[in-house]
Amino acid sequence: MKTKLLLAVLVLGLGVLVSGCKKEYITQEIPNTTIQTSVPSSSWTYDSNTKTYVVQVNMPELNDNTNQTDGVLCYISGDGTTWEALPDVYNGSTIVYTYKPGVLYLEIQGADGSTVNPPGDLYLKIVLVASAG
Repeated sequence: MKTKLLLAVLVLGLGVLVSGCKKEYITQEIPNTTIQTSVPSSSWTYDSNTKTYVVQVNMPELNDNTNQTDGVLCYISGDGTTWEALPDVYNGSTIVYTYKPGVLYLEIQGADGSTVNPPGDLYLKIVLVASAG
């Protein structure tokens, strides 16, 4: 009896191992779009209601379809070479982004909620990740 039970457990275990070894992903190649721009320190405006600095980046690439179905990733850099993904704490300041068709907003405040000076010139990389729907 024990032998039959042990044999059943071994066969079941082997079946799980064999079936779990192969994963197949079928994807359709959809190209992403990368936009790079700069954000000069003079372009930030202060919002006294939220105590944050805000900059608006016009993005005609962000159309209604992109807004509804695709992914939008945003990165910043101080030197144009080393990139940090947003949201992020950058030099003691929290930077987040929001977007809607035609525009992307960056907001910055102290990591502790305090008001900080706007950053120096920044480089911005936006990646629009296309989706099949």
